[in-house]
Amino acid sequence: MNARSKLMHGAALGALALLSSASLVQAQQTLPTIDIGGRLRTGPGVRAVPRGPTVGTPTETTPAVRESTAGEAGYAPGFSAARAKLPIYRDPPGETVTIIDTKFLRPTPLADVRRVLEYSPGVSIQQGDGVRDLQISIRGSGNRAGTGYPINVRNIMLWEDGFPIMTADGNGRTDLLDPHSFAAVDVYRGPSSALFGNYAYGGAINFRTFSGAEIDGVHTGSEFGSFGYVNNYIRVGKAVKDSVLGGFDLAFFASDANSSGWARNSFSGKQGKFLGRWEVTPNDRVIVKYIANNLRSEFINRNNLSVFYLNPFQQGCAIPTVWNAQLCNNLNVPVNGISTPVVRQSVWQLGTHSNTLRQIGGVQFEHDFDKDTTLRTQFTYDYFDFLNGTWTPPILGPAGPGGPVGIRGPTVGITAQTDVTSHMPIFGFPATHFLQFFYNNAKTTNPTFNQIANRWYSGAIGAQVGKMDSYTSNISLRAREEIALAPGLTGVIGFSANWNRVWGVNTAYNYPANLAPRFPTQIAVDNDYWNTAPEASLTYRYSPEWQVRARYATGYSTPTFIFLTNTRNGVGQNPLKAQTNMGVDLGIDWTPSPDLTVSATGFNEWHRNEILTLNNALVSYQLNIPSSVHRGVELNADWRPFEGWRLIAAYTFNNQIFTNYWDDLGTIGGVPVLYNRASNRIPNVPPHTLTARYGYDQPHGDLAGLGAYVEYVFKSDYTIDNANYTTIPSYSVVNLNAHYNHDLTNFYIKNIELFFDVQNVFNRTYVAGAQALGNTLIAGTPFQTPVVWPTGGLVLAQGAGIRAGQPIGFSGGIKLKF
Repeated sequence: MNARSKLMHGAALGALALLSSASLVQAQQTLPTIDIGGRLRTGPGVRAVPRGPTVGTPTETTPAVRESTAGEAGYAPGFSAARAKLPIYRDPPGETVTIIDTKFLRPTPLADVRRVLEYSPGVSIQQGDGVRDLQISIRGSGNRAGTGYPINVRNIMLWEDGFPIMTADGNGRTDLLDPHSFAAVDVYRGPSSALFGNYAYGGAINFRTFSGAEIDGVHTGSEFGSFGYVNNYIRVGKAVKDSVLGGFDLAFFASDANSSGWARNSFSGKQGKFLGRWEVTPNDRVIVKYIANNLRSEFINRNNLSVFYLNPFQQGCAIPTVWNAQLCNNLNVPVNGISTPVVRQSVWQLGTHSNTLRQIGGVQFEHDFDKDTTLRTQFTYDYFDFLNGTWTPPILGPAGPGGPVGIRGPTVGITAQTDVTSHMPIFGFPATHFLQFFYNNAKTTNPTFNQIANRWYSGAIGAQVGKMDSYTSNISLRAREEIALAPGLTGVIGFSANWNRVWGVNTAYNYPANLAPRFPTQIAVDNDYWNTAPEASLTYRYSPEWQVRARYATGYSTPTFIFLTNTRNGVGQNPLKAQTNMGVDLGIDWTPSPDLTVSATGFNEWHRNEILTLNNALVSYQLNIPSSVHRGVELNADWRPFEGWRLIAAYTFNNQIFTNYWDDLGTIGGVPVLYNRASNRIPNVPPHTLTARYGYDQPHGDLAGLGAYVEYVFKSDYTIDNANYTTIPSYSVVNLNAHYNHDLTNFYIKNIELFFDVQNVFNRTYVAGAQALGNTLIAGTPFQTPVVWPTGGLVLAQGAGIRAGQPIGFSGGIKLKF
């Protein structure tokens, strides 16, 4: 046990000792005199009324997961008094939005946001290169986008407290997202560009941190467990009102998380966040947001499926030998750091790791012109710098196909937006009007270098092999009208128009074997894209228990610079088009009581020029799919059948197929070879996903606050290649949790919570993340005449993109409120 783990165990035991001493002191107090029918006595020797569940306080009735406007009061959906004070993107009528209240996750160890987002239907999570690198997908949109630095999330817009946390080129990262900082998460499912603009092709997510009023003191916690996992965090917050200075709501969050990883994929991350709100006058407010994140992580070798079955956690692969060649996916690097000859190395020998530094600062000014009209103006600065290995450039350099490189350099960008929201009636109908102007940009400079052999933990770089200089900007205009057409009926129309420009130069340096001077290859790009997105919806609240939703929406997402200089053969012009879609959602929400919430949504989406990332064992590259169809069903439920018992579940069915796509596999003797993939399943999209937990918390008596739950996670098998020949097996994971929550009185600690969690109880070995793979012709196939082969020809999937999930693990923790 290392020193840090011993310290955490000592802290937990110390807290328990404090709790025990406080209980003994209370037990030794003089019992109060019972005055039947009289007032409650106070003063020395009289115990305070126990707080919390010990006196049968009603169980928390807020749904863990619900759809926007479901079960809310008001003249019509979206027209409650509470919603009138919120920005337009909060609880919008007509949108397909899952609102996750994180209260139910208090006894759950949260190493990353996976266990939060999996409770939204439509969302699936895949493991990236590092422990905290996750690939988030909504309705399969992110699973086809590839992964690796600096990309983890694409085709989804990410926000935190309404401030953008994605760069202007549409790249997002999940290492920013310590779930202990979030009070709630809003997941916008399906095309959402009318509301959020470019890159909201598959949806958007807004993470909401705790406000000062919600914290109201100090919250601190420590989690520790298997694989060296330790996470210490603190939340400090308060809301105060001053007659001269106005009202303040201040919240601060900090965390320090570390893990050695289950496959030597360790990480160490430090994070700080601040959210401040100042009510300068009754009509003027200032909101300040700041995020700082510093992460160091090591990576596991990616597996192909054969290696995964033989050696999923890459054991014994630190040093390549002739004996482990078939069990380890190791890499070729130049011995001298410049060119041939090459030597086989593991990621650990290379010291492959990443260091990322992210700082986001934003300020928002709000002014009420009158009781119905509010102006909001926001400015955000985003600085993202990283040093990273393992990213494979789109060149066939001296290290050979797929050789590892180090990539460096920052992305710096700004976002400016201003909008007006008005609640003035239109022709006598209650209405909300919204108009916004939006601008953002990002400048990126990324030199790339060979890696040097045998550098282990620190890593080192050799000769420069390339450089990418790029610039991306977006200018957008967005409008939205929400009208209460009748009691219980709300109609919405929305629209956005966006102009996107991407330009830059990708330079690749090639070194001859005789170490002669390098010679560059340069690819220049200067593309612009113009897109529009209309939207319309109706939401009808038939009764307080029933709500019906119908929505037509569209989305768009433009390619990033690296996609445009990437082909399956290496560096080159890739004339990608912007991907667009349109979809129809039909949903119904049933809330017969505070103890039951059920929602069901069916969707059908038509996609044009969908961008698919493939790996062909040489490079990762992108291509447009002319047309495809995505359709499915999403279900979520929160049910308390009996006092203390609770079932929470989220299920997604995804049926996604190509409708027009000829897969170009190159040429044989100068003759193109194409395969018709129409009706094939789109790779890397699981058809079925389910997350559910069922548990019990004792609501009354001496054991009040004691509880346990069982959690079940299922993902069905899915294909990862266009020919549908390579299948990732399905898996089920069971987690168990026991916890105890207790409120304290007459003590400086207000609340203590203890929990113990077992993940993957049955120790299943499963694929937690994969990449879509390209297909190739089997060597020696006797093509004699030019011919277009039918779907399912003689093809093999190539590449190595498999990442194994965590084996059985144990976690415990303690949380205190002051």
